[in-house]
Amino acid sequence: MTSPRLHRTADEIASRIDELAIELVDWLDADTVVVGVLKGCLPFMADLVRRFPVPVEVDFLALSPFAPDSGRVRLTHDLSIDVSGRNVLLVEGVVDTGFRLDYLRRHLVAHGAVGVRVCTLFDRADRRVLPMGLDHVGFDTGASFLVGFGLDHRGEFRNLP
Repeated sequence: MTSPRLHRTADEIASRIDELAIELVDWLDADTVVVGVLKGCLPFMADLVRRFPVPVEVDFLALSPFAPDSGRVRLTHDLSIDVSGRNVLLVEGVVDTGFRLDYLRRHLVAHGAVGVRVCTLFDRADRRVLPMGLDHVGFDTGASFLVGFGLDHRGEFRNLP
């Protein structure tokens, strides 16, 4: 086992979030709903939406953890905002296997979202089981473990910068 190491500095993360906000500016409008996937998205999403030049509505979804390699998830917190006929920006801290993301995309479309874009801080594409593209990626990573900036290990370390 290797020792923990800093994966990205606070400045690198802040700079990339600035760039992601610029990438999204032409797609966003005042009718866009930004939906975060709890809990790992919180610092990333907060920093991202503060950079948007237009007002957006914010909501959250939460899924239960699933058994490793099962692909089974359960919604534990649903939307409180009606997304029918609206664009949705789905914000994740990390995308890896794709099971959660596939479920969430289908869920948003079933609720009437006309467009769903995915923005993630970290993409662990090497772990992808369900092939899918992501619209906006902060960093591609092969890191086996990421903690801090909202990401946890067994509920701990979310508070690390």
